[in-house]
Order: sequence, then C-alpha cells, then structure tokens
Amino acid sequence: MADRAHLAPRWRKVWADLADNKLRTLLVVLSISVGVFAVGMIYSSYLMFERDLDRSWRAALPASATLYADPFDEELVASIRSLRGVKEADGRRNVDLRVRGAGGEWKQMFLTAIPDYHKQKVNVIRPQSGAWPPGDGDVLIERSSLDALGVTQGGSITVETPTGRSRTLKVTGVVYDPSQIPSMFIGRYYGYINMDTLEKLDEPRRLDQVNFVVEPWVLKGKDTAPIEAIGRRAWTKLEQGDTTVFWLQVNKPGEHQLQGAINAMLLLLAVLGALSLCLGTFLLINTVSAILTQQVRQIGIMKAIGARREQILSLYLALVGAFGVLSLIVAAPLGALAADAVTRFMAGIFNFDSGGLELPPRVLLLEAAVAILVPLAAALYPVWRGTGVTVREAVSDYGIGGVEARGRVDRWVDAALQRLGKLKRPVLLSLRNTFRRKGRLALTLLTLTVAGTVFMAVFAVRSSLYSTLDQALEYFRYDISITFTQNYRSSRIEQEVARVPGVKAVEPWGFTSGRILKADTRQAEDEASKNVFILAPPIDTKMVQPRIVKGRWLVPGDESALVVNTEVIKDAPGIVVGGPAIIKTGNRRLKFTVVGIVQSTMTGPLAYAPYDWLSGAIQESGRSRSVQVVAASSQPEDQSALGRALEEHLKNNSLRVQQVDITWEAKQRIRAQFDIITTFLLIMAVLLAVVGALGLTGTMGINVLERTREIGVMRAIGASSLEIGRVFVVEALCIGLISWLAGALLALPVAALLSYQVGVLFLQSPLAFSFSFLGVGIWLALSAGLSVIASLLPAYNAARLSVRDVLSYE
Repeated sequence: MADRAHLAPRWRKVWADLADNKLRTLLVVLSISVGVFAVGMIYSSYLMFERDLDRSWRAALPASATLYADPFDEELVASIRSLRGVKEADGRRNVDLRVRGAGGEWKQMFLTAIPDYHKQKVNVIRPQSGAWPPGDGDVLIERSSLDALGVTQGGSITVETPTGRSRTLKVTGVVYDPSQIPSMFIGRYYGYINMDTLEKLDEPRRLDQVNFVVEPWVLKGKDTAPIEAIGRRAWTKLEQGDTTVFWLQVNKPGEHQLQGAINAMLLLLAVLGALSLCLGTFLLINTVSAILTQQVRQIGIMKAIGARREQILSLYLALVGAFGVLSLIVAAPLGALAADAVTRFMAGIFNFDSGGLELPPRVLLLEAAVAILVPLAAALYPVWRGTGVTVREAVSDYGIGGVEARGRVDRWVDAALQRLGKLKRPVLLSLRNTFRRKGRLALTLLTLTVAGTVFMAVFAVRSSLYSTLDQALEYFRYDISITFTQNYRSSRIEQEVARVPGVKAVEPWGFTSGRILKADTRQAEDEASKNVFILAPPIDTKMVQPRIVKGRWLVPGDESALVVNTEVIKDAPGIVVGGPAIIKTGNRRLKFTVVGIVQSTMTGPLAYAPYDWLSGAIQESGRSRSVQVVAASSQPEDQSALGRALEEHLKNNSLRVQQVDITWEAKQRIRAQFDIITTFLLIMAVLLAVVGALGLTGTMGINVLERTREIGVMRAIGASSLEIGRVFVVEALCIGLISWLAGALLALPVAALLSYQVGVLFLQSPLAFSFSFLGVGIWLALSAGLSVIASLLPAYNAARLSVRDVLSYE
C-alpha cells in the first residue's frame, strides 16, 4: 500500500484492479497478447521472408528460362548465347540415378555436372564448406540433401549407374543451390560432379539442360511472354542441332520459383492473425464486461460522492490501456522469436538463407496499435454502457434476477426445458443459465464457433488434398512406370519385363514432346506455342482411366487423332474438338485432329495419340520410350521390391533406365508436401481453439460473479459443493456443444471455399472437394474437453463460496 500512497485515488483504484486480481489480469493480458503475438509474428515473418528470400534468390543469378532436352554438345549452348536478347547462357548435364542412404535403402538422386564451376553465370551454385570445385570421382552434396541422405563431408556415397553398376563417390564438400527445390519438400537428393566423373557413371560428356538469362531491355515487368519468345527461338536452335527438346520452363522475372506457394502460406498466416485478433477482441469485451459487472456497486458509490461519468469512463479506459501495455511487453518479444522460428522453418523448406532475428520499428508500431488502440476501441462501448448505471440501480444490484422469460428465445428455452422435466434440477438450471445472458453467450459462441469451423475446415482441406492426389494417381492405372534414356523395341521391352516374377501386366508406350503451333508456318514456330508431352499408349490400353470432358477417347482405326487434357486447353484455348492441332516435335510438324478433351489433375499439359500412328510419324515405329507395369501384388512393399528388381533386370540386359516411378511412393512424397500446408492450417486452428477456451473461461468467471448471491441461496437450502460446481461445468459443456453444432454447419461452406483457394494457390486448380467427418468427430471431443477444462476453475471458485462469503459479497 505504501507504493500506492503517492497516487491519486482514481489511479490507486486502477493499480488495485491490476494487482489485487492477478488471475483476471492474466486472463485479459493473455486475450490481448494472442492477437498482438499473431500480428507481430506474421508481419515480421513477411518482412523477413521478403528480405531473405530476395537476397538468396538474386545472389544465385536465377535463370529467366530453362530448356530440357536429350543430350547435346556444348557448342549448342554458344549458339543460344548468341541469340538476340540473351545475356548469359550455361549448360549442364543431369543424371537421374539411385543412391544408397545411411539406412541401406536406395533413394533417387539428381547428379548435376557443370563444365566449369569457376565460370558459372546462371543459377550459380555456391560452396558452403569443403573442396571447391569437385574433383574427378568426387561429389558435392546440396545442403538440403545432406541430413536426409545421412552422409557427412569426408564420407562417401554409393550410386547405381543407368547401366546397373555401382560406383562410390567421395563427398568432399557441401554446396548451396537456390534453384533447386529442397529435398525435404520434394523427396529427391542433389549432388554435383565434374564432367570427368560422368564417364565413371557410364554417361557421355554431353549436356541436357540450358539455363539462360535475358537482357534487361527484354523484360516487361512480370510478363513472361518476352522470355517465352526467346525460349522458343532457343528451342529451335537445339532442334537444329538434331536433339529432341522436352520442356521449356519460364520463370516469372524477379520471383522465386516457389513464390506462389510461399505467398499462399503467408496468406494463411495473415488469416490466422486477423482471426486471432478478432477473437481476442471478443474475449476482451467479455472480460471488461466482467469487471464492470463485478464493480457495479463501486461505480454507484463513485457517482454518489460526485464522480462524473466521463471521469469513471477514463478510469476504466486507463485500466484497459494498462492491460494493453502489459500485453505488448509480453507479446512483442515472443512474436519476434516466433517469426524467427517460422522464417528458419520456411527457409529449410524453400531452401533460402535466413538473415536472423529482427524486430523492425514498423512491426513494433503495429503491435503497439494492436495492443493499445484496438482494445480501447473494443472496450469503449461496454465501458460507456457500464458506467451509465444510475446510483439507485447500482446500490440495488444483488446479482440475482433476469431469469424470467422476457423474449421469444427465453420462452422457447423454457418450453423446451419443461419437456425435459425428468432431468435433475441442477442440470435444468445449467441449461436455463446458458441462455440467460444472450449477448455474452453470442460472443462466446462466436469465438468457439470460428475456432471449430476453421479446425473442421482444415481437416476437410486435408481430405480434399488427399482426394485430389488419389484422383490424379488413379488416372493412370499402373503401379510402376519405367522411362528409358532412348527408344527401344517395344517387343524387347515387353519380353524383358515379363521375365521378372511379380509382373501382372505390361504396356510399352511411345513418348515425345513438342510445341503446339498456331499455324503450319515457319513464322508460327517463333510465335505463341506451348509445351506439351505426347503419350502414345496402345489403343486398347487398360492403364489409363481418362475422365472425358468433351468428345471421345481413342478408338481402333484412329490415325492422326489426338486427345488433349484441360491443361493443354488452358495454355492453347484455340484447340477445340473436331479442330486441328499442329505440334512441332523435333524437326517435324505433326498434324492432328482433336477428337476429345479429358480432365487433368496434377499432370501438366498432356496429349494422347495412337501408338502405331505416332511411332511411325516420328520414325520410331515399333519402339517405345517407357513401359507401364501392373504388379501382381497390391502390397506397397512388394511393388517397391518389384520396381527395384525390374530396374536391375533391365539394366543387366542393356536397357538404359532413366527413371523408375513407383506410384505409391510418389503418393507418399506428395502427401508429405501436402502435410506442410495442412500443418500451417492446423496451427491456425489450434491457436484459435486456445483463444476460444480462454473466452469460455472468462465467460464462466463472469457467470460465477453475477450469480454469487444465487450460489448463496443454493448453499442455504442444502446444495453441496459438487452440485454447485456441476451447474457451471454442465453450462460450459452446453455452450461447447452448441458451438460445435454451429461450427459443423458452417464448416461445410467454409471448407469448400478454403479448399478451392488452397487448390488455386498451390496447384493452380481447385481441389476435388471432400468433407472430413473425422474432423467433425475430433472437434466434438475437443470442444467437450475444452469446455470442461475451461469451466473447472470458475466451478471450483463457485463451489468454494460459503454462505458467509455470499452475504459479504459486494
């Protein structure tokens, strides 16, 4: 008290309200801190992402575009470098092979050979530690792959060459390649070798990738069309060098290749911050109402001795401001630490350098505004309303009453309770008290309902992501896909695959890639044309289950027929069923008639042509580039073992395998990527659930204060502590169940909207919506559990009240 003696009476009261009811102060500070923490964390994360991602990306001198092709000589890179508008161009060679991990299992690895590490001009790889550049027979491991592979600098890795032979490479260093999607995200591992090492891996000293950067005058903002135009001319240069080009990848100027995914996650974090702030505000309104309810007699006494309403108003607003300052002290450093942790986590996922902890002044100013100004604005109405009580109303307040049915809702509740007459009287009292303060109930229900809606919607998004993945992989009805480095006779491929035990069905497919032209002219090759992969399965294939959108599928007798998926239509909207399609592949222009359009799901632009006609048109009659296999066993482990056995058998029989894709393993890798998205959404839901539980605790605390004299009456007529506590626990449980029901009803449209937005942001197309009843069930259990937990302390406080305590209640 000595510390307060020098304060004016009104400020002594503010201090007493802060210090004498520590639990209430903690509740209010927590309610404000949640919103301040979320806003500070998200804004700081955004600023650090912007700073660190841009710094790492630009330091790598990222490519404007990349061309992938069959192996070619280094002279072709010089021809691309000489194109007008090209500033720099570098060539590389990529070898896709298997590497033995620390646990002895084989994993997929991407080894890249660079002609001269000292003269890199595009997609620059930087040394982190160890030797530089790699020596003959050495490998440098990309830092995102180091831990996943379980290797250390100075150790070695064992790789299997495309011909099936094992080679040991010494790990002499660690490098950083910002242009690669990190291993944690994609499930593939990266290493870097010199051109001499290629020969040890049974590969020729040739390139298969060109990265180029355009001149600044070519660029027109974020528009990729000027880059695409130069990319098409570079494509033609490679084709003139007698090589087949598979793909042209164009990057948006100045943006990380995963910028869309990063923006989507930042958007999700922003939604988290906004919801946390709103729900924290509702919680604050309830808590301020509790203070005013408890101190209604104090307000009456202050007015009786001459205090004006404005003076009392300033007193309570000063109290709210003090709560805000305390919240800022708590939340600002925690928000900065959380932002640093989020940035480091995101840096690991997206493979960029984190610049470390920072708390910019603009973030601190925003947090101060959220901590002080928002609570003051939110508290203004309840404080104005609470301080408007008259002296007579204040001194005659006994905390009892308001139980009569005044409105339609009250009459409905009373009528419903009369039909439940068999229930025990304390339970009926709990149910009636639930609807006693409808305004307070609405705010509490809103907080819990929003938390529940988001939680259940997150599970629906997760289910939709998995459903989309299942549809994408069921599109192709095979278990294993094997791609070769070149075309081989189909009969030979089929014969060799059939020799391996465990194979149920085999289909060799033709394959090529090209560009869709607007017209059959030389000029059209330099105009708008799009990438497309052409698959040529047998006409009677059982390994594709297309969903026809328009037209039909391939039938016997088709020759130059073509079926395209919706991704092709998106890129080339001029293509229609019954119309022509001209595709340039190599030095040939193939003329097709489009007979059908099929739905695309996570497959990119694909077209399907009859095998016999296409293989003849590209002068590869009777030859195939890939084979699709159905396993006799449906067990994932058996399919993986079969894939490895097929790869080894084909390599031992001089069929050079480029890649083996096992469907269920691909599914697991993609699910791991999806889990990153759902983890962020789940964090959002859990934080909102915490806010909702705090709100319910505050509401039940207010109810105990308002009903102090009622509790005394119950005590006087013989109610036990357990019965009194049970009244408040059942009331909280009732609120939790109502919020669950409201959340379940809202979750369906919210989940549909959220699934649509997540699909567009991450996959550039809406997800196949699937509602999760598992999420509904989990939230039912959580809402019941949180309600009981939130009510325990208020119920305990109520049960502790004696008749003497009640009679002395002010």
